[in-house]
Amino acid sequence: MIKLLKEPLLHFLVLGSLIFAANHWINGASDNNSIVVSLGQQENLANTFERTWKRPPSEAESNALLDDFIRQEIAYRESQAMQLDRDDIVIRRRLRQKLEMLAEDVASLSPPTEEEQRAYFAANAEDFRQPAMLSIHQIYFNDEKDAPGFQKAAIDLLQQLQSDDLHVNLESAGDASLVPRDLNNVRENELDSMFGSGFAGSLQSIPSGSWGGPVASAFGLHLVRVNSREESRLPVFEAVSKYVLREMLVMRRQEAIDGLYARLSERYKISIEAPPEILPPPSE
Repeated sequence: MIKLLKEPLLHFLVLGSLIFAANHWINGASDNNSIVVSLGQQENLANTFERTWKRPPSEAESNALLDDFIRQEIAYRESQAMQLDRDDIVIRRRLRQKLEMLAEDVASLSPPTEEEQRAYFAANAEDFRQPAMLSIHQIYFNDEKDAPGFQKAAIDLLQQLQSDDLHVNLESAGDASLVPRDLNNVRENELDSMFGSGFAGSLQSIPSGSWGGPVASAFGLHLVRVNSREESRLPVFEAVSKYVLREMLVMRRQEAIDGLYARLSERYKISIEAPPEILPPPSE
């Protein structure tokens, strides 16, 4: 019995039944020829209007809401009677979405405990690794401006910077660029996005507080001073607990959906027809 009570499909069916019962209570019992707009439904229409427009509806607006609701109900019933919902991809997607939302609601009924979160973090610590961060100052040399001499100009300036960069105007040295000269606390992948793949890796040999280069990029050459470097590290659980919880909730919702389909698919005999060109040849 205890095992049965923990069964996710049972939770799903119970939740679905409760939603159906609530909808039946709000809208009132009806047959195909009777449309009853209950007080609960009228209140829901008014509340929805007020949340949207930040004020209650006027008498005319209330009448319009009721008229729209009745038309919607009539259209729904007549469409069902005419089977207009059959083979409609939009309706099929919406029904699938509602089914999966019910499964997700079931998963959210039992959020993971802190103990479970810590265990998940321990098993997936690499997913939460903090990336390496760099702060740099870069001086750009355009490789199209002076093809024969731009590399020598970069090397000459590097030698001057390495001996005494206090007497170099860092804001005017080199060529103008759309990329900022100062980049603070940027990730290695962000540097690669700005300058081209492998740029961040080329900075590994430059000690913090020192100038290095020339470093090639997708634009030309750069002299780079690494102002600071924070190596990649694994965080403590407390620093990333909200991200761990978020990842676990996403995982549990997906597991609930996968489990639902796995159980429901057992009710069906599923076959996939093969196109004629890959069917085995007929026997003689």
